[in-house]
Amino acid sequence: MKIYTAPGARSLAVIWALEEIGLPYEAIRVEIHTDNAVVKSPHPFGKVPFLTEGSFSLSETLAICLYICEKRQNTLYPANLQEKAIINSLISFSITDLETPLSCLAKQILFTPKDKQWPEFIDYFKKQTIDVLSRIELKETNAWLIGDTFTLADIFLSHRLMFAKAFGIMLDKKLENYLQKATSRPAFLKAHKINDN
Repeated sequence: MKIYTAPGARSLAVIWALEEIGLPYEAIRVEIHTDNAVVKSPHPFGKVPFLTEGSFSLSETLAICLYICEKRQNTLYPANLQEKAIINSLISFSITDLETPLSCLAKQILFTPKDKQWPEFIDYFKKQTIDVLSRIELKETNAWLIGDTFTLADIFLSHRLMFAKAFGIMLDKKLENYLQKATSRPAFLKAHKINDN
């Protein structure tokens, strides 16, 4: 299995999931956002993450993560239908409610020249992100989102929290502690080294 990655990209979530599960893979770093890339993703639009396994290929972070979770029994994405439904609901929140304002911030902060950025636009979507963050419920009795087991929902939320911090959004103490705990996991540390360093 080959995973095409790029520093700072969503491929980190895929590598993190692979490390948590312990599946073998080959990470191939590619260049994105350039027409002269020496190593390119085989994705039709050059996107990452991108998975290839023999003649099979797959794009989109969530689809890839679900595919690899289904390959081997694991606690990231358990077999129980109701547990999966709860995990899916939490992932959906992370990639819709939380990611929408973060994507708008990324377009301004990362992909718009400084002299063409709209400060009002950036402020608006920072406030939107803070509003969404305030709705996240972390129960003090739980180690993770849905109990004492770290799941795929934790990977997706933690990854979006990392983006929020990168855009200058302060997390409250509970979210900051949660993120610190998640990003201290050995699987994350290895994935971060592979994807981003």
